[in-house]
This record gives sequence, C-alpha cells and structure tokens, in this order.
Amino acid sequence: MSEQINEGYTTSRVARTKVEKMAALRGAFAIKIAREKKDPLFDKMIRFKKAYKLTKKQLMMKYGSKGLMAARGAALKHVA
Repeated sequence: MSEQINEGYTTSRVARTKVEKMAALRGAFAIKIAREKKDPLFDKMIRFKKAYKLTKKQLMMKYGSKGLMAARGAALKHVA
C-alpha cells in the first residue's frame, strides 16, 4: 500500500500543503476503493462525468468560436 501512496507524491506545478496533499490522496483512494468494491455510487459518478464531458463538448462545438473571441478580448485587456 505504501507504493500507491508514493505515487501521490509526484511533482506538481501547484504547490500544496501537507493537509491539501492528504485530502487529495484521501479522495483518490476513496474512489479507488469504491471502484474495486463496484459501488453503485461510483458508477453513478462516472456516468455523470461522461455526460458532463459530452455536454461540454457539444457546447464547445456550438459556442467555441465566440468563446475564443471573448478569451482573446479578455487577454488583450490584461496585456494593456
């Protein structure tokens, strides 16, 4: 089990405190255990995550170019 915990302590671009690292590991291990036990809540979480990603992809197709123009405008305001 210590091998799995060491995987959680890889380098990151975001500096986290020890408490934040432990909270992230706690969540990751809770989800891993739920997957292994075939918990129906895990299946529900995955189903909604897939639905979210699909819906986001559809919105990107519909409004992506307008979003890009807005992002460019916002980036220009921060540069000036």
